[in-house]
Amino acid sequence: MARFSLFPIDDREQRVRFRRYLIAAATSLLVVALLGVCVLMGALDPRPFAIAAGVVVAAISGFLVLFRSALNLRSRDPSLTVPMMVTAICVVSYSLYHLGEARATFLLLYPMVMFFGVFRLSTQALLIVGAFILLSYALVIALLAQQPAGLDPVQTELLRGLVLATVLLWFAFMGGYVHELRRRLRESGYDRLTGTQNRGRVLDALAHEKNRCDRGAGPLSVCLADIDLFKSINDTHGHPAGDRVLQTFAKTAQEELRAIDFIGRYGGDEFLLVLTGTPLEGARECAERIRKRMALLEFFDPVTNGSATVSIGATQYVPGEALLETLQRADAALYRAKSAGRNRVECG
Repeated sequence: MARFSLFPIDDREQRVRFRRYLIAAATSLLVVALLGVCVLMGALDPRPFAIAAGVVVAAISGFLVLFRSALNLRSRDPSLTVPMMVTAICVVSYSLYHLGEARATFLLLYPMVMFFGVFRLSTQALLIVGAFILLSYALVIALLAQQPAGLDPVQTELLRGLVLATVLLWFAFMGGYVHELRRRLRESGYDRLTGTQNRGRVLDALAHEKNRCDRGAGPLSVCLADIDLFKSINDTHGHPAGDRVLQTFAKTAQEELRAIDFIGRYGGDEFLLVLTGTPLEGARECAERIRKRMALLEFFDPVTNGSATVSIGATQYVPGEALLETLQRADAALYRAKSAGRNRVECG
């Protein structure tokens, strides 16, 4: 019987998204609990509370289905940040309409919703969300204005709206600034040409997996891959052609790797593959698939041998050894592959 896991098992990014969803779900339930307190204190009627709570539970269930079925991956933003924020804004606005004198206190929920998008949305997107919040609250005010004594004095309502708009504007610009900082930090760990991790980042990932392996997490293998005669490719066909070869190899390798594996540009035309939970035989099979796919591609004029092949050295980490020893074995295996005629996989 397959073991049930609350979090997606094979996709690291999907696990991160699911954790954010759980945070949003827990926050939503906390808001429902606060609305329940309002019911007990007589500040909110049971019927609108039941409707708001029902919408929250339905939204939590709906988003759970989207994340667990991986349907969220079809969205431009797989984290579904904006849909979750819009749902929360609608629930908050509906609750504010029915909260009477407690409305001013619960206006704090709007900035809470904005904060949820700080790490995912740009300044422009946050400004749009802020505008939606203000429009929603304006609708609440317009509806309350139709009721006798539904609003506080005009000066109070105007000041309240002005403060809300100022806070939302601040969140939009500060949130966008934080988002840009995170983007730059994230990109600093990746090679711009190939989109793979840079040397430092992939070595950090290898060190992390080494520690997990030492604690009994399972086998760990590494591969060093090198484009054959890469200098000749650059000299004969030009550097743009060489760049295209590197990009194609990176894309091909990533398609053969699992979400739990890592690939990074180790040197000029050399790549390091970190295969978690993989014994040496599995690493060899993965390397062979990558090698065969590269050998079938034609990058240049077939008359001048249009292929660009790759040689790969694979080895398995021995628990307790220094990573330098592991990498030296992989490098020695790569050297044997080169010496034996290239376009082959050697294990060591």
